Amino acid sequence: MQNRHLSLGKRVYIAYRKIRFLAKRGSLFSFSKLLGTGSVDIPQGTFKTIVFNSLMLFLIGYLVIYVLNLFITGYAALLFNIPVLVYYYDLDYLIRGIDWTPDSVAGVFSSGPIAMFVLSLFLLILYKAVETETGMLRLLLLWMIFHALTRFFGEILVGALLNKGFGFVILYMFVMDTGKVILTILGCVAMFSAGLIMTRMSLYSANIYFNDLLRSYRNKFIFSQFILPFFLGNIVIFLIKMPKINYFDVALNASMVLFLIPVFVRSISMEDFYFDEDHRKIKLNLVLPVTTVGLLLLFRFILGLGIRL
Repeated sequence: MQNRHLSLGKRVYIAYRKIRFLAKRGSLFSFSKLLGTGSVDIPQGTFKTIVFNSLMLFLIGYLVIYVLNLFITGYAALLFNIPVLVYYYDLDYLIRGIDWTPDSVAGVFSSGPIAMFVLSLFLLILYKAVETETGMLRLLLLWMIFHALTRFFGEILVGALLNKGFGFVILYMFVMDTGKVILTILGCVAMFSAGLIMTRMSLYSANIYFNDLLRSYRNKFIFSQFILPFFLGNIVIFLIKMPKINYFDVALNASMVLFLIPVFVRSISMEDFYFDEDHRKIKLNLVLPVTTVGLLLLFRFILGLGIRL
């Protein structure tokens, strides 16, 4: 009974916010607007700004998670007395193939994915604590969560398919083809389910730019905030790693789409979001491109020379 009252109270509050919003806009008695099917005046260039800012944060989030994953895996190899060279495109294990043992394979190639899963849980807790804030860096947290989860679930999915990365652990466990198929299916289901769960928190990132997120422009926001930055970001990552293209890493990065598809699908049926009435100033954050370009150059130059652990 108490949950029913809370739900009713929430619906009343949402209705109140919507009526007040329409009254201030002068469209309270417009039937189409009341149903949320009308349009809202949004400054020209808003969605281009959203794409640009989100793309920069996508790339920064990728660099942080990717480099962290490389070094965690490299230091795990050191625990098994395996010297490692860290490059921008992969790890070079300075060991003969016959010297690998089942324990070293399991320890080295599972360390990164497990660490990324633990990190994603920590970042989720942190994100929930600042979910209602309007700062731009909150979107960086969200992209880092997506990247970290991709490094866990994507490793299982792509590794089982291509016998690389975590796939080496699967091979040394003598998992047969049927088991690989099951792991692949479980990886897809897990990523799709995680995307469904993260839909609401993803849509809440709209409060960086808007006081409300209505159905009339929700799809355009999702494409600008997530879909386009994802595709453009993967193109940039591909170019920055040329000519040393690791197709396992390309497939792994692309698997993030299994998180984003359910975000888009579930968002279609969700209610309008009303955040607050604080003034928003939508503009390009010029610090982001400088930071992103600087990190990309350092990433390519330093790790291009290689770091020995």
